Amino acid sequence: MNAPRGWPLVLLAGAALAIAVYAGPNQGIATLLALLALGAIGLLLLAPGRAVASERRAARSTATPEPSSTFRAALAAGRSGRSEVVAQIDLVERRTVRPDRPRTSATEHARLRALPRSEFQEYVNARLETIEEAYQ
Repeated sequence: MNAPRGWPLVLLAGAALAIAVYAGPNQGIATLLALLALGAIGLLLLAPGRAVASERRAARSTATPEPSSTFRAALAAGRSGRSEVVAQIDLVERRTVRPDRPRTSATEHARLRALPRSEFQEYVNARLETIEEAYQ
């Protein structure tokens, strides 16, 4: 069952409003209770906005894929994923061995996509070996 979460605030606002009207001649109590009722109503009006914001944060935090899953997906995509494989290797190289390494050019990406599978694997292996050798 999906019961609304704000019903205690509705009860509080209604009770505070009723007591404020009943305590009409006593200005201090009536004003205090009216402010309490307005505060409860304000919280009720803010609740949907907070729920939407928290849903957006949750959706945003789960939208970014892990780098390893991106790399696996690029490998599984075959020829069409080669640009992503090269971009990931560029990123690893920039973060580790060569921070000044430029991105691979578009013409180089096109050349790599056109390579036969065995030659592309040799290219990837050579790039990864270069990174590994820098750590030895």
